[in-house]
Amino acid sequence: MALPRDFGVGLSEREIEIIEHLARGLTNQEIGQVLSISKRTVDNHVSNIFTKTGTRNRVVLVNWAMDHGKVCRDGFNCCSLPEPDGRRQPF
Repeated sequence: MALPRDFGVGLSEREIEIIEHLARGLTNQEIGQVLSISKRTVDNHVSNIFTKTGTRNRVVLVNWAMDHGKVCRDGFNCCSLPEPDGRRQPF
């Protein structure tokens, strides 16, 4: 099955933030604590992220995020990280 060209775009800033925390290995409960939101809200964000990216689990999602420049790992795939002035580059 071919995916639409814009598949995976439209992630919100909060969803990118959630992915960054997932990539660090945090649980939904821990992400909620860091972001001062409920675990259930994190659960909803993660579910929405899976739908938008076409991924089914955290490992595949983090790999997808690295492949698409949404997260940086050990200095790789850093093209979408904030500029020095704090602004993110467009996705």
